Amino acid sequence: MAAASFITSLVTRLLRSAQSGRLHQRPFHLSAVRNEAVVISGRKLAEQIKQEVRQEVEEWVASGNKRPHLSVVLVGENPASQSYVLNKTRAAASVEHIDERKVCNAVSPDKDVDGFHVINVGRMCLDQCSMLPATPWGVWEIIKRTGIPTLGKNVVVAGRSKNVGMPIAMLLHTDGAHERPGGDATVTISHRYTPKEELKKHTALADIVISAAGVKKKAGYITPVPGGVGPMTVAMLMKNTIIAAKKVLRLEEQEVLKSKELGVASN
Repeated sequence: MAAASFITSLVTRLLRSAQSGRLHQRPFHLSAVRNEAVVISGRKLAEQIKQEVRQEVEEWVASGNKRPHLSVVLVGENPASQSYVLNKTRAAASVEHIDERKVCNAVSPDKDVDGFHVINVGRMCLDQCSMLPATPWGVWEIIKRTGIPTLGKNVVVAGRSKNVGMPIAMLLHTDGAHERPGGDATVTISHRYTPKEELKKHTALADIVISAAGVKKKAGYITPVPGGVGPMTVAMLMKNTIIAAKKVLRLEEQEVLKSKELGVASN
C-alpha cells in the first residue's frame, strides 16, 4: 500500500551545534550550496542503505533461504502514490473502489513492509519494535546518519497525516531508551488549521523543521527535491522487506517445531 502523501524536504536548523563546533566535519553525503543551507543527499544515503540490504539479502540467500519477494497493492490514482510504486516496482498498478484501511489490515502484520497495519501502528506508538512506515523511517535515518542531534531539541513537523506526519513525530519524540529507541525531542505538529503567525513562532524556536517546503537561506541543513527523502523511502522499504522475510521464516520454523512436538505428544 503506497503512502498518499510524502515529506519532500527536510529542513534542520542547527545553529547552536554549528557554533559549538560539534558539526565541523562534513560527511560524504553533505554538500554546500552557495553559503546557504548544507544540502543532504538522500540519494547517497539511500545507496548506502540499499548496499547494506543487498549484502544482507545475498547472505540470506546463500544460507539456503528463499529470496524475498515484494508485492504491491495501489488504491486509486493518486499521482504521488503512483510515483512511489513506480520507483518500487517500475510498474504501477491500480485497484479502484477499495477501502484503504481494510486493505492495510488485510495484509499480515509480519509482511506489512509499509508499516500501515493497525498492529504495527500500535506497536510503533508504544515504542515497540515493528515495521516502520518507509517515509518517516527514511527521514529518521537521514537525521541519524547525518549526525544531527535530536535529544532535547525542538522539532516542528508540518503535517499530521497518519502515514507520514504522525509517525515522524512519534519517532522523534519518544524515549531513546525504549525497545524502539526514539529521538527524545520536543515535537510540535502543525496542520492546516494552525494559524500562520503561530506557525512562524514555532518554527522560529525550532532546531529542526520537517516540512514539504524548505527555505535554504534560513536552514542549516536541507534535503533537495528530488533526491532527498524520496530515495530514502524506497531504500527503507527494501530494508523492511528483508526484515519481513526473516520474521516470516522464523514464524514458519516455530510452527513446524510446534507441529512436531504435538505429533510426539499424541504418539
